[in-house]
Amino acid sequence: MKKLLLFFLAAVSYVVSTSAADNVGAKAPEISFDTLVHNFGTFPEETGKVSCTFTFKNTGAADLVLQKVKASCGCTTPEWTKTPVAPGETGTVIATYNASGRPGAFTKTITVTSNAGDKRLTIKGEVIPKAQKIEDQYPIDFGSLRLKKKHVYMNNVNYNDGKTERVQVVNNSNADMAISFKNVPSYIEIKSAPEKLKAGEKGTIDVTIKKDAGEWGSISDDIEVLVNGKNVVKEGKNAVLSVHGNIQENFSSMTAEEKANAPVVKVGNVIKLGELKADTKKTFKFTVANDGKSDLIIRKATADSKAIVLSAPSKGIKPGKKADIKLTIDTKGFAAGDFTNRVTLITNDPNNKGISVLQINGQVK
Repeated sequence: MKKLLLFFLAAVSYVVSTSAADNVGAKAPEISFDTLVHNFGTFPEETGKVSCTFTFKNTGAADLVLQKVKASCGCTTPEWTKTPVAPGETGTVIATYNASGRPGAFTKTITVTSNAGDKRLTIKGEVIPKAQKIEDQYPIDFGSLRLKKKHVYMNNVNYNDGKTERVQVVNNSNADMAISFKNVPSYIEIKSAPEKLKAGEKGTIDVTIKKDAGEWGSISDDIEVLVNGKNVVKEGKNAVLSVHGNIQENFSSMTAEEKANAPVVKVGNVIKLGELKADTKKTFKFTVANDGKSDLIIRKATADSKAIVLSAPSKGIKPGKKADIKLTIDTKGFAAGDFTNRVTLITNDPNNKGISVLQINGQVK
C-alpha cells in the first residue's frame, strides 16, 4: 500500500511539473527575422553612408524586448526598436555602414541580444574607391608644384655608402616649370628629374647624402625649392624640403681582430661646470683618452643646446695618449638655477657604434 501511494504522488508531481513547463514555454517571446543577411552589392565610395532595415516579428507568446544591439566595428551604426514588442507585432534593426575612406569588400556583423536570446545579422558589399584627385595624390602644395611629401627621412646612413631617397612631384599647372634648389649643404646632392616639367607632367626630386661627404651624426636641413628660379612662399615662409638622417660609420664588417686593435674612448660620463654667471660666456676643457691600440679620431662633437659650442682636436689621439676638447657656453637667456645638457662624441671607436654621450651639469647664478 505504501509503495502504491509513493508511485501515485510521483506521477502527480510529474504531471504538474510538465504542465508548468509547457505553460512557461507557451508564454515565452520568440524573435524571427525576415532575413539575417543583407548584401548592399557594389556601390561607389562617394555614396558615403548606406543603410538597410532588418524586420523581425515576435512569434512567441510574451513581450519581446531588445536589450542590446552591438556592431562588430565602429564603421557600422545600429538603431533598433527600443519599446517592448507584443506577440504577433514587428520591430526593426537598422544598420548603417559608413563607406567613406573604406574602399573594397566588407562583411560586418550586428549581434542582437533580447529576452529571446541572441541573433547575429550580417551586412556585406563592395565599395568602389573614388578616383583620387591630384590634390589627394600629391598633398603638399608648393604653388603649381605639388609633392607627395615634404620631409625626407633617411634614417641611418652609412658614411662610406651614402643614400638616396626620392620624392614624387607633379606640375599642376598649364605651363612648363623649371625646378631648382637653394641652400643645399655640401654633403647633400639634390636634383629634379626632369629638370623642367611640362604642364601636367610628373617627375621626381632625388635627395642623396653623398658617399664620404665629410659630415657625421644627426642631420636636419631645410632646402629651399625654387620654381622658375623663384622661391615658393607658403604661409609667409619660403617652401622647403626637409632632410633628416643620421650619418654613421658601419662597424658591422669589422673582424674580431680588427675590433681588438681598434681605438677605445675613455671619458667621464658627467662634465661638471659648477656655478656660472648669467649672460656671460665661459670656456672649459675636458679630457678624452685613448685606451685602444690604434689612433682615436673624434669625428664630431656636438651639444643639444645651441648655447654650447665644442672644439675637438683635428688630429687623431695616439694609443695611450690624451687630448682636450674645448667647451664654450653662453648663458645669455638662461634661467637662474640648475641646468643639464648633453654632449655627443662621434668617433671611430666601434664600441657603442662610435657614439659616446656625456652629461653636462651646472648652476646659473
